[in-house]
Amino acid sequence: MHDVLLRRCDRSRWLNNPEYGRLYQPHVSRGEAEDVTEVRIRPKSRGHVYAELLAPCDAGDQLALAEIAVDAISALGAGLFEPLSVDGEFPCHETEFGLPLPPGMGQSAPYHQLRVASLPADVQIRGIWTDTVITRCERLDRATILSWIAGVLAGQRCSEPDTRPGWNELVIETVRARLPDATAAGVEGDELLVSHGAGVIAYPVERSADALWVAGPHIRNFDTVPFEVTISKDYGSLSLQFSTLWSLWIDGPGHPDIEAASRRLSALGWDVRPFVRGGM
Repeated sequence: MHDVLLRRCDRSRWLNNPEYGRLYQPHVSRGEAEDVTEVRIRPKSRGHVYAELLAPCDAGDQLALAEIAVDAISALGAGLFEPLSVDGEFPCHETEFGLPLPPGMGQSAPYHQLRVASLPADVQIRGIWTDTVITRCERLDRATILSWIAGVLAGQRCSEPDTRPGWNELVIETVRARLPDATAAGVEGDELLVSHGAGVIAYPVERSADALWVAGPHIRNFDTVPFEVTISKDYGSLSLQFSTLWSLWIDGPGHPDIEAASRRLSALGWDVRPFVRGGM
């Protein structure tokens, strides 16, 4: 993997805590673990929001389509989560119809990732694709993500005739999530006990801007990330999947925040389907 330093970044708000993400694995049954805490990570019964948008701009304008996608991410995350990494697939596209070429065809580096330079301890970023070019930044906001996408597109070299730079998918699988206010009572010190499988994770809690935040996924359990977002592009249209793995937001006190995020997405013109519980 190649490292690229992105200089146009804001100063990080992350706290480096060497004790971040301390994991407990008590010898208890699944039922007993559920009794320990009301907060549970449910990767096999996660909740989803699906949405689609017929892009109003020129379907061949890759940066304009990327701006629509990033605005959707910003709308979903407002007051709810902040991305710590974004993965992107950037295949070359046919000039005439705007269709993506098979990954790697006509170019050497179709996979890129933008990530924060300093992760909280015990938080992992998974590599989705092999041979990914990594760019590091202090904080991922709208301007930084769009600047990164513009830079990747500008640096693409498409060797096949009648092709041009483009992107096909953006994926967020590492986030910092704001806990619902009702969860504050369950925080002991700077930790929140979260049931996972047959054990319990003592999730460190960051206090920032009068709110409580957790980050994931945990380095030992990738299926602990609070939220995931995938936006894929077809000719002239965008598809979005927004998922949560924590009971707090599936059917707990944070579920109204998911409904509010869906309304914000709908206000941008997306066709948002009702929240679905269960399934991968």
